[in-house]
Amino acid sequence: MYRELLDKNLKFISQQKCYRSYDTQTNSLTELLNEKKIVTISWLRHSWKTKLIYSLLSKTQNFSSTFYYNSELDTLGVIQNGDDFIILFDLYVRIHGIPKIIVLQNTNNIVGIKSLISRFFKTKKYKIIVVGNNIKIESVPDIELFPLGITESIEKSFYGWIPEVRVIPDFEYKDFLLTALKHDIISRDILESYSIKNIALFYKVIWYLAQSREYQSLREIHRNLKAHHIDISLLTLIDYINAALNTKFLSKCHRYDIKNSNTISSKAQYFFGDVWLRKSFTHESIDLTENLLYIELLSKWYSVSGWINGKFTFDFYAQKDNKILAIHLDNSWEKWEIRKSARKLAKLWDKIDKYVVVTNKNSLTMRKFEESWVQIVELLELVEKI
Repeated sequence: MYRELLDKNLKFISQQKCYRSYDTQTNSLTELLNEKKIVTISWLRHSWKTKLIYSLLSKTQNFSSTFYYNSELDTLGVIQNGDDFIILFDLYVRIHGIPKIIVLQNTNNIVGIKSLISRFFKTKKYKIIVVGNNIKIESVPDIELFPLGITESIEKSFYGWIPEVRVIPDFEYKDFLLTALKHDIISRDILESYSIKNIALFYKVIWYLAQSREYQSLREIHRNLKAHHIDISLLTLIDYINAALNTKFLSKCHRYDIKNSNTISSKAQYFFGDVWLRKSFTHESIDLTENLLYIELLSKWYSVSGWINGKFTFDFYAQKDNKILAIHLDNSWEKWEIRKSARKLAKLWDKIDKYVVVTNKNSLTMRKFEESWVQIVELLELVEKI
């Protein structure tokens, strides 16, 4: 039984196929492994984390020296705890020798897995990759895998990052596939891993967060749910939101107060890990551009927050190394309103790249698309600049 499980895992990872380049991510993963010896890889299910592992092992030719275990291939539940895992690992060593790399995927269901990972790490014999969203290991670097970003077609981008969906040309089939994938993500990553006792109530909480574009405290969210006749305790609400955050279904964005140089941590806006997930809950009743740009900035390794400057509020304050971006989305079709937004942005100091993002420049009849050194751009132009 153990031998069959080893063979099944090896066959699974060695027979993956990549339909895009993972050079950047593979290089980052290799550098972190060489430096830290242990790395986690996360983001939504179906974001091709397994493909990245395959790409790394293929590029480094390490299939024969890697112990790969994915608990979702263990359909009979052979590995229940640390003792079971050691039996499997010892069998691997007897057959293949001591591995250079240990890859553990979706192993949060194994009792004592975190202490087991710690034991492997302390031996200093292995490089360890932990794949999945439900194991948090303190001080271990995490690679968030964003497979595909904004393309030349904004319409297609609103169907999200999931690669299998992006390659499908038919929009009706995209909707069909994404509905199935949404329920798979929620069922396998959230409902099976967390104590979600009332599934319908969980969906209502997610519905509310999908509709909202406000920065709110948890107590404010709780009061607003009550106003919508959604009866939930504050503690249960916190548990549900944390489950969605841990699995990268949601991402929490705080607001930065530039004038006082501090982050307002008491309130947050919740973005979705894939824009189509938000679309599926709102039924296209909300502009998804803000969520789309938020994920794009994260995928380019920016730390991202909303921001305020005195009485003015704006969409994103993003920083990477010494580069800072101040971005405001303006849906107005009036050029004087857009220039007004640009002048508010211009009040920031000079060493910041400042942008007002508009829907369509051609419809604005503007002679120049700059105001007080603030650039007025469309979304795709901004993506090229950052």
